[in-house]
Amino acid sequence: MVNLTIWISLVFYASAVAVSFLVLDDRKRRKTYRILWCLGCIFALIHVLFAFHFVHHWDHQAAVKHTLIETERVTGIHFEYGIYFNYLFLLVWTMDCLHFHNRRLELAREKNLRGIWGWFVHLYMLLIIFSATIVFEEGLIRYISLVVLSLLALIYFRYHSRQVHPFRKG
Repeated sequence: MVNLTIWISLVFYASAVAVSFLVLDDRKRRKTYRILWCLGCIFALIHVLFAFHFVHHWDHQAAVKHTLIETERVTGIHFEYGIYFNYLFLLVWTMDCLHFHNRRLELAREKNLRGIWGWFVHLYMLLIIFSATIVFEEGLIRYISLVVLSLLALIYFRYHSRQVHPFRKG
C-alpha cells in the first residue's frame, strides 16, 4: 500500500509533464496539467503519511535510519541527511501546487513558464525521481522508470524542436 501511493503519484507527475507538451489547446492544457500535477502531489503526501504510519510508526529517527541504511547499501556512503532531500521534494511540489491556487502567482507563472522557479521545480524533481526510481530501485521498476523518463525526454525534445525560433525559417 505504501509503495503503491508513490507509484500513483509518479504516474500523475509523468502525465502532467506529458500533457504540458502534448495538449495544444492552452486552456485545456493548463487545466489538465494543474489537476494531474496537484493529484500527484497529494499522492506523494499520502505516501509519506502512510510510510510514517505503517513503516516507521511515527518515529522520525526510524525514518532517518531507514533512509541512511538504503543510501549506504546503494552508494556505499554513510549519509544521514538523505531524508531531508525527500522533504524538500515534497515542499517544492506542495509550494508549486499552492501557487496554482493563488491567481496572482498563477498569472505571473503563465507569463514566465520557463522562469527560474519552473526550471528549479522540474530539475530538482527529476533528480529525486531519477535517484529514487533508477538508482535506488532494482528490476522491473528500474526499467519501467527508464522507459517513462526516456519517453518524457523524447516528448520534451520533440516539442522544443517544433517551436519556431527567431533565426530559423518555417
